[in-house]
Amino acid sequence: MDPLHGLRPAGDSYATMPIATAFNWDEAMADLGDGEWYLVAFRSIRRPDADEARLEAFDELAHQEAAGAPGFIYYFKGPKAADDSCLSFCLWQSRSDARAAAARPAHVRAVSLIAEMYALYALEFLRVRREADGPITFSPYDPGHPTQPVTSEPVDRTPPSPLAPPLVLRPAPAS
Repeated sequence: MDPLHGLRPAGDSYATMPIATAFNWDEAMADLGDGEWYLVAFRSIRRPDADEARLEAFDELAHQEAAGAPGFIYYFKGPKAADDSCLSFCLWQSRSDARAAAARPAHVRAVSLIAEMYALYALEFLRVRREADGPITFSPYDPGHPTQPVTSEPVDRTPPSPLAPPLVLRPAPAS
């Protein structure tokens, strides 16, 4: 069974919202009970010339590989929004499970496409918790290490939502 089968984006602009408000977390995670999990969010803007079919193929292979890894809970593959933004994430039992899966071959191959396919991307590493049947909470896994979005070309992008975190742009690796 899909553990987050009821997960739904909070609207068309979910990809630019903070992860905590971008989905119906409390409802969707009700069956997981209390606990602590690790979430890796991938926010991106694709290059206009990105090979969507190739990107999809690499993503699907990495997803299948991750789904068979210890500690895997859920992968949300976000669709590209009208403003070209995208938010995808993977939820894990622990950070160590996520890191071990990230070193697997299909994920490494998918990561090798970043400079070629994305104009902008950012990774967020979050601690997800629920205690005593309370609400789901999110906090940075490494406080003091803000999300570091990366760009491979100059982008002057103002977040479309006042809820979106500000972006600090850095050069992407050369392809």
